[in-house]
Amino acid sequence: MDNRRVYRTIRMAMKHLFPTEPKGNFARMLNTLAAMVAGIVQARSCQLPAIARKTPDPTKADSRIKRCSRWMQNERIEYEGYYLPFVRELLAHLAAIRELIFVIDGSEVDNGCITLMISLIYGKQALPIT
Repeated sequence: MDNRRVYRTIRMAMKHLFPTEPKGNFARMLNTLAAMVAGIVQARSCQLPAIARKTPDPTKADSRIKRCSRWMQNERIEYEGYYLPFVRELLAHLAAIRELIFVIDGSEVDNGCITLMISLIYGKQALPIT
């Protein structure tokens, strides 16, 4: 499946998670989230360069990496507004077809900090949940 089709499918599914049509800045942020999810699905990776290569955007890869990075660092991105509706729906659909297996992983990141991540095992992939 091509990158644009994956993006459109994810974007349309996200639109249906909200009672009203997302508008303005919220809609733009959802578009970026949909592009990032599509990139993760297509690249089978959570690395920003891999995600950026697979997002359906005509801009240069460096610009797409910066866009994703800015989205993740944006303090106005709230878990309840952006992640929770999507994750809740994803887990509900996956739970209907298979047993869910979660793993907890601590990874060292910049300057000796540690990130604790909970991921869902799906096939041979770990999908980051939180």
